[in-house]
Amino acid sequence: MTVKVSIRTRLIVSYITVTVLSLGVLGVLFSSMLSDYLFTEQEKLLLSRGQAVVEIVKDVVQGRPLTFQARMVLENMSEFLQAHVWLVDRSGLIVATSSGSTEWEGLRLDVHEFSEVMNGTVVTRRGRSGRFKMPMVTVAVPITVGNQVLGALFMYTPVSAITQTVDHVRNLVFAASLFALVVSNLVGLGLSRSITGPLRAMTDLAQEMTRGVFGRRVPIETQDELGELGEAINLLAENLERSLADLQEEKDKFQSIVSGIDEGVIAVSKENQLLWINSQARELLRVGHIPLDRLKLDDLPVPLLDLSQKVNTTGQVEVLDISPFPMVVLRAYGSPIRRRDELVGSVILLQDVSEARRLENMRRDFLANVTHELRTPLTSIRGFVEPLLDGTVSDERTRGRYLGIVRDEALRLSRLIDDILDLAKLESGSMSISFDLLDIRELVFRVQNVFGPQAAQKGIELRSEVISPKEGEEILVFGDSDRLQQVLTNFLDNALRYTEFGGKITVSVEASDTRVIVKVADTGSGIDPEALPYVWERFYKADKSREKSKKGTGLGLAISRGIIENHGGEVFATSKPGEGATFGFVISRAET
Repeated sequence: MTVKVSIRTRLIVSYITVTVLSLGVLGVLFSSMLSDYLFTEQEKLLLSRGQAVVEIVKDVVQGRPLTFQARMVLENMSEFLQAHVWLVDRSGLIVATSSGSTEWEGLRLDVHEFSEVMNGTVVTRRGRSGRFKMPMVTVAVPITVGNQVLGALFMYTPVSAITQTVDHVRNLVFAASLFALVVSNLVGLGLSRSITGPLRAMTDLAQEMTRGVFGRRVPIETQDELGELGEAINLLAENLERSLADLQEEKDKFQSIVSGIDEGVIAVSKENQLLWINSQARELLRVGHIPLDRLKLDDLPVPLLDLSQKVNTTGQVEVLDISPFPMVVLRAYGSPIRRRDELVGSVILLQDVSEARRLENMRRDFLANVTHELRTPLTSIRGFVEPLLDGTVSDERTRGRYLGIVRDEALRLSRLIDDILDLAKLESGSMSISFDLLDIRELVFRVQNVFGPQAAQKGIELRSEVISPKEGEEILVFGDSDRLQQVLTNFLDNALRYTEFGGKITVSVEASDTRVIVKVADTGSGIDPEALPYVWERFYKADKSREKSKKGTGLGLAISRGIIENHGGEVFATSKPGEGATFGFVISRAET
């Protein structure tokens, strides 16, 4: 696991490391240079004093006695330099010493101790000497007379004084280094804060931008690189805020457009992942019960999956009609989605063409039915006219029967053509409807009087009833009397046609304060429940087994629905097989 270390901590550690290393190196160098300097100066001092003493003690090495003056010089030099002073002749014999080294007089030095100086070379040494138990600085000055070395002056001074001085200086340097370290760290701490403070503010701003918050800005307190970085981040935040606002506006526009259209829209990635689907598509495909975040491409109909794969493979626009549910036809347009020249997915546009397909089928069926309905009476007329024309039928009674059949078929053809014209006018909106104030009771009574003789002839009881909050009051509506009578005529004509002898037909009017319901109920054979929703369609005949025996055109109910809808009302039909059927309409009641 990686441990997170802040920039501030690393800066402080860097300052401490650099300061410690710098002070350590400087301390070591300074101590070394100071020690070397002090030793060198001590050697120079011994050398200069020794060279001065050599002139005084030359006589001793030449065999003369040590004078009082020479003895005093050696003593003073020893005290002044804190050194042991030996006077050695050419053979290495110590002939005279300072007062602190008298025990060494009369002794002879080893050859390696004096051989170099007897060659006329000034010798300086640092370190432990075999005759002393401590480190010493040794300086040996040759004593020459003419060109001949007659002896040497050896001076030994302890290094303890120098080392004490060096140690004292080192302690001072260490204390100064500690003070400098504390001061530099305090300065570094303040400097790190001045650097990490703006960086922290920039980091916080960047984290807020990742959460979609762009209102904050970094305060600019300096004009250095950090200030330039802060200005750049502020400019970035401002540009991002503006860009995201533009993107959100475009997204809202897109959402509004897509939500406002009736078509379904589905976006699929090249990897066949569902990217987006609008509510219309979910409704058309009946997947609205699946939460949007759980909806997958596999939940959609298989033909759509095949279509998206085909578009993602070919990169071409594809069109497909699918029927995912009964009575539902969807037309799917698949188009590729490209980013520059790269194919990244596909979009599918769904259109519900069920109604268009139904209307197309109705138009086809209408033409077929019209052709069939026209052919039937024309064929019948032709079949009965030809025998009359070629003289095959000569009997007057038969000729009269043939001519009656021709007349009936001609009337049937005329009614069919009139119904087709009325239906065409209704669908085109060109049917003339005159709205007047009329009493719906009078209309019912008038139609009842027209169909009364036919009902009596078939042994069918035809009666009417009025249900109103106030008995005997007028039930007024705004409508076209002739067209409403046409509707009731169609209802009663169907009821008489399908009610057997001894049956009953009831025309009822139910009025409330706001609407009027007119119903025609019979006790005929009734209508199959599966056929009931389609009785208002053109050329639809519920009783297929008796089509040939019934004289209807199959357009009456379709025309009746159109007339009532033009009156702002609605039609309805109910039935129980074997118990009869009820047809009626509802229109608004006129205010009185």
